[in-house]
Amino acid sequence: MSATRPRPRRLINGVIEDVDASVLKLGPEFDVKQVSHDGEEMPLIALNLSEVRLLMMAAMRQRRREMNGQGGGYDDMEQDDMDVEELLSSNQIVRKTQEYLSIFARFRDEDTVSAVEHILKTPENADLHPFEIAQLGSLSCEDAEEAKTLIPSLANKKSDQELQALLDSLRRYG
Repeated sequence: MSATRPRPRRLINGVIEDVDASVLKLGPEFDVKQVSHDGEEMPLIALNLSEVRLLMMAAMRQRRREMNGQGGGYDDMEQDDMDVEELLSSNQIVRKTQEYLSIFARFRDEDTVSAVEHILKTPENADLHPFEIAQLGSLSCEDAEEAKTLIPSLANKKSDQELQALLDSLRRYG
């Protein structure tokens, strides 16, 4: 199948949905406006791998603090990381996910992840879909051609020069 041809997705309510990344037809879970369980409309949040890594580490630290009867606050980071590793080893899925994120997350610390998010969410990038933003934050594209091949929907949004400038800005952090 070609990259621009829609592929069958799955059966939903008796209808087979198609996906086509070149036009951001990614399925209902990637609609820009989501409806929450209580019927409220909320914006789509798509995270890059670095953001997921930080959230998982924070959740594991919080769990450790709760298990130790601590209400919060920050302990010694090195000790936190050792305890997080102990917790991770108790759940194989969480451990495997963390190993994956440790390998593939481009940006390591909170300040860098925040700076990258700021770059990707500037007014010049307001036309980018949250999925495109997450992919640009996760993938380590060398040039505009590679980015447009991996994220086909960018072809109609950014010129090669604009996209290359964005990729160069991201590369300074990772």
